[in-house]
Amino acid sequence: MESFPPAVTEYLRDFRLQEVRDIVETLLYIYIAQNSASSRGEGAGVVEQSCYAYTSGPLFALRQVGLIESASWHGTTVLTATSTGEAIARPLMEARLRALDIESLAREIHEIVPALLAGTVKGSFVNKTFPSTLPRTEETFISFLLNNSPGLFLECERFASRLRAAGCAVLAYAYDLDGAKADGVVYTFPPEFAYILKGVLEQIDPAIREHYDMLLESFYSTFTVLRYLACGEDYDRIRASPAHRRELARVLSELDDAIYVLEGVREEDGVDLARFIVKDRNLYDTLLRDLEQALMAEIAEKIVIDGSAPAAEPSSPTPEEPSPAAEEIPVGTPAAEEEWEEFVFPDEEEEEEMEEPLPITPPPARRRAAPSPGPSSNAVFVERRSPEPSHVPAGAPRSGGFDIFLGHAQDGQQVNWSPGQLNNGHMIILGGSGAGKTETIRCVASELAAKEMPVVLIDFHGDMAASDGDIRSYKIREGGEYYFNPLELDPDIDEITPLRATSDFVDAISINFPTLGIQQRRKIKNIIKDCYRMSGITGKTETWTRVLDFDDIEGEIMNCEDEAIPAYLEDIFDYKLFSGEEKISIPTILSGGITHINLNALPENLRYLFADLFLRRIYYTLQATGEIPRGTEDERAKFRLFVIVDEAKLLVSQKSGSKSSIKAVLNKYATEMRKFGVSLILASQLIAHFNEEILANIAVKFCMRSENKKQAQENAKFFEVSEKDLLNFQPGEGILIIGSEKMNVRIVPTSGRKP
Repeated sequence: MESFPPAVTEYLRDFRLQEVRDIVETLLYIYIAQNSASSRGEGAGVVEQSCYAYTSGPLFALRQVGLIESASWHGTTVLTATSTGEAIARPLMEARLRALDIESLAREIHEIVPALLAGTVKGSFVNKTFPSTLPRTEETFISFLLNNSPGLFLECERFASRLRAAGCAVLAYAYDLDGAKADGVVYTFPPEFAYILKGVLEQIDPAIREHYDMLLESFYSTFTVLRYLACGEDYDRIRASPAHRRELARVLSELDDAIYVLEGVREEDGVDLARFIVKDRNLYDTLLRDLEQALMAEIAEKIVIDGSAPAAEPSSPTPEEPSPAAEEIPVGTPAAEEEWEEFVFPDEEEEEEMEEPLPITPPPARRRAAPSPGPSSNAVFVERRSPEPSHVPAGAPRSGGFDIFLGHAQDGQQVNWSPGQLNNGHMIILGGSGAGKTETIRCVASELAAKEMPVVLIDFHGDMAASDGDIRSYKIREGGEYYFNPLELDPDIDEITPLRATSDFVDAISINFPTLGIQQRRKIKNIIKDCYRMSGITGKTETWTRVLDFDDIEGEIMNCEDEAIPAYLEDIFDYKLFSGEEKISIPTILSGGITHINLNALPENLRYLFADLFLRRIYYTLQATGEIPRGTEDERAKFRLFVIVDEAKLLVSQKSGSKSSIKAVLNKYATEMRKFGVSLILASQLIAHFNEEILANIAVKFCMRSENKKQAQENAKFFEVSEKDLLNFQPGEGILIIGSEKMNVRIVPTSGRKP
């Protein structure tokens, strides 16, 4: 109570200790339960009758002291905590979160539970509540999943029960503002629920988690299409998603006997929206029911959860001892990326003894041979596409050359990446979980650092840091010491004016918060402009030595009359994203070595916002140094910085052809930054994650093992290989298109490379 406001403390002095506890517990209950989701997925407050202690006086006391407020709709009273009440409840809830045994909680639940609750599926319950009994209808995808996988419901309910027992969840009525009564009892989670999920997710094998994420997204796309065809719902959602439009076209091909397919609506991303007319309604309805039954059967087959609790282990399952969830999925769970070299490559001693590139023939038990060309495969060692000279040198280093060792081709020849010989220095790396993307990134980063080239790793998941080399690691997190200020100016970089910095900041906010309105963006711009003026910073460069403190902007934003603006930007200020103790120095980054920007401690939307603004600052800094002189003979001198981004799809414009779309930062890098000496190395799962604008400006493309058939179909079409090849590659193997050549390559991991 020492931290309570004086007026509250004074009021509570007249109550006995147990009464005070009841009052505080009721406040905490309301703080959590007001997050209950209605059918619209919005927290509307807690129904008064949910409050277990309201008959004994705590509600009266909370009202008297101004910690809660109430409103009535259709004769039902709904309670919410006031700002003062939330200020008291929040630190108490955070203390409960710190007391949670996250490791034990993660061990006792299946891997799919946090993936489900983290929002990989869509429905009104996600991230706020979970039903205490099986849903009566299947109108939402989560309800469809739970009704068709009772084991999944029981596992989720057990997870919610554990949180409730720890005081981090409550049972409450979900109130629907559009209805006349409470909607049913649900488990409700506090606003800090994301921290619980983050802790649980960190304890779970990332390969298994990603496998379930993609599996659920595939199910969700099919469910959405079937709902649209049966009920006419979610048309806008299907039109907005290329994946949904592809699934619609596939499902319509299954209904061919019952429909006439019309010319599709052309979409800017190249994936047409299919149209059709029903010619036989009875057959149409029958086929739709068959497709729904097939989806139910697939869910029952692939989401099978054993009710028994897994054995208590101190760590996540290893690839040699897969978890129960992994054993029950037909698709094999990939090995963890950090261990893939053990299954693929020769012993380290053999690598050390190699003076020249020689054919490598590992023992059959250690390695499956790469798929050889044949009737069922388009994969070849070298496919000549033009009479241009080879860009894949082998053997001794070239005089004045700049060669990055990747691995070996099928015949044992050494394969190098020589970005200075290509049209640009950009590369994409594709592959599913466990394919070896992360280890490949580490290898490339280490090779570049060994040649004293500056490398920036933008790491969304915290696992990209190279194992050796000169590494500077900056972990960006709440209360952390490292930061950069996107609104800070530099007299030596006249490209970044106060107006340009303001526009870039609002532009990045708009990309990461797409529902932010035009008027709200304008208000944010005006607030920042006013803050510049109050700090004495104008368009004159001599004023740019002054610093605009981000805390000053926080005060103006949080007092803005438009309540939506603080709601959007509150996390930025709570995490002190752009203020701290030690500023990240761009000149230090450009001096050489590996700079690891670790963003995994931030919420997802803040990770991408930070990365976006940080890359923009690098962009302008290098732009200020001028273009690389044309005709430069020294291949190393063509490059000033190598930027490596995993999950790069999150920083790429999805509709680059639309005049109204906002161009994401990586599009700008790919199309403009080559002349300023930037090389991009982008990693993702699918070739479809990169639009035509990006692909047209990337010279090297490496495709590793696909995680499932759907992923293989997309990547195989682009690389002109068979789906079977992409599914059967061992970790570290892949198809490499470099310049004008295509070949099968296996990466030599860091443990097998010479120091």
